[in-house]
Amino acid sequence: MAAAVERTDELVREYLLFRGFTATLKQLDVEIKADKEKGFRVDKIVEQLQQYVQSYDLTALRDYWSYLERRFFSRLEDVYRPTVNKLKISLYRYYLVYTVQTSRNDKTQEFFLKQALELQNQAEWKEWFVLPFIPNPESNPTFGTYFSRQWTDTFIVSLHNFLSVLFQCMPVPVILNFDEECQRSNFLQEENETLRQKAEYYRMKKEEPQQQQEEEELVLHHKLPSYVTNMDRLGDSEL
Repeated sequence: MAAAVERTDELVREYLLFRGFTATLKQLDVEIKADKEKGFRVDKIVEQLQQYVQSYDLTALRDYWSYLERRFFSRLEDVYRPTVNKLKISLYRYYLVYTVQTSRNDKTQEFFLKQALELQNQAEWKEWFVLPFIPNPESNPTFGTYFSRQWTDTFIVSLHNFLSVLFQCMPVPVILNFDEECQRSNFLQEENETLRQKAEYYRMKKEEPQQQQEEEELVLHHKLPSYVTNMDRLGDSEL
């Protein structure tokens, strides 16, 4: 979808410029630069979440995830709610692990102070409130897994895949289908041209033996005396 969105944005820009709607064009460019959906580019959305984690911006991280929930996740069927909730839990744990790994215990404690009301009654977080007070949590049986590179990579890939599938399956406005229809039309034209060339090739291959035979007969008639051409009509007595 990202490619179609980018192409459609360019078409809209071109149309606004053609119509002389320069003020609207400027506003469009401003809003595109501030686009939280990043043109539906999943890599950019995941990258933005990681930037908030790496800058210890918990407020921006929560707000951005809340935006994604309102904009996209809330429209999903209930069967997908556990997956969304699991990704949110993993995102927060990813943030906490990063604060510990970078020795920012103040940010670790800040997280629990700000999130206490939301998380204190959730079973998934029951054991995590002691994290700021445990020395070497990466060696602790409860938390060790979350400090591994494998867990981090698995979470990032899972988040990326979930968003990719979500964007591929969501309904889109008609204008976004225009680019897809153009691509499909071009593909069909190329396929038809390929089939035409194959048909022409096989037709020429089929005609080659007949053409070769005709050429051989012409050569034969050219080299022999004229009476040989009519030998099939001569009687044995004339031979």
